Amino acid sequence: MLNRYSCRLRLIILIFLVGGIYGRPGFAHEGRPIYIQLQEVSEKVYSLRWKIPPVMEPGTEPDIYLKGAGCQKISGVEVPRHSAVKMYQCQSLSFNTIKSPTTDLQIYLAYPVANPVLSTLIHFERINGDAVHLFNGPGVLEVNLPADLSAWECVRQYIKAGFLHILEGYDHLLFVLCLVFIARGLRGVLIAVTGFTLGHSITLGLASLNFFTIRVDVVEVLIPLSIMVLAAEIINAGHSRDRNTLSWRFPAIVASGFGLLHGFGFASALTGLGLPHDQKLVALISFNAGVELGQLVFVLFVLLLTYMVKLIFLRWGFSVYSLRGLMPSTSAVYPVGVVSGYWLIERSLELVS
Repeated sequence: MLNRYSCRLRLIILIFLVGGIYGRPGFAHEGRPIYIQLQEVSEKVYSLRWKIPPVMEPGTEPDIYLKGAGCQKISGVEVPRHSAVKMYQCQSLSFNTIKSPTTDLQIYLAYPVANPVLSTLIHFERINGDAVHLFNGPGVLEVNLPADLSAWECVRQYIKAGFLHILEGYDHLLFVLCLVFIARGLRGVLIAVTGFTLGHSITLGLASLNFFTIRVDVVEVLIPLSIMVLAAEIINAGHSRDRNTLSWRFPAIVASGFGLLHGFGFASALTGLGLPHDQKLVALISFNAGVELGQLVFVLFVLLLTYMVKLIFLRWGFSVYSLRGLMPSTSAVYPVGVVSGYWLIERSLELVS
């Protein structure tokens, strides 16, 4: 009876996970936002440029335009494109200085169809060299441009960016999931996840500040490989009951080592967002804090879900000992290995092509 329930559980999880992955082939995360650059090239002339990630199909791109301060387009494209430039003639800027200085310029995004959950990063550069970075979620289609960005607003925006990135980064989450299975118990999980945090924080900082870099496409290949290593450890231990390997004995050390690799992946996302010139360190720390917050939410969710599964099966009459055959360490990890293997093959082919 136990084997029958175990097989059914494995089959259900495999169908949902693998089916979801093949519904969106090779998708790990689309961390790149719509990048919009507004540059004041003279006192009354503005250049509006944008670049949209290729994840959007032709014909679904938003029309991006500048309004306010009597702005009129003097040149540029007439239909939405993945990348383009528009030039605007505007009046002299005025400012509202009641609390935080804002200009009377606004950037609008008009989608012909629904927004496919893409955030926007706006780089606003004044003629005097001052620059402001604004990060907004998919639901924000009208952005009022400030003359300056406070430290608190910078913290808020980059914490949000880091939080959203980790929750959309399914490859990173699968690695954390494997860590939860190996570490087991709240104390062990916290130690292992802390090791992962320390590892990726180091390389995130070094790469984002250009002290050390590595090719992004190489990192994207190695990340699913790290997931496969942990998945194989879990599956082997489930069959042989041998937990005398480095991963099982010292999960925090292994997590720290692989964390160094994942940090380069986070850095590539942060580089795509951009760092404000005068608040680089604040933005970097805030982004990392957002990543940790999202990671903590995911770990707590997994632990809560595991606890609920235990209660359900105990209610069905299984003993705690019998539950070992039904826990995710021997069932859900099979599709995790399949998915990470698929990513590894796909990204390796992209690397050599």
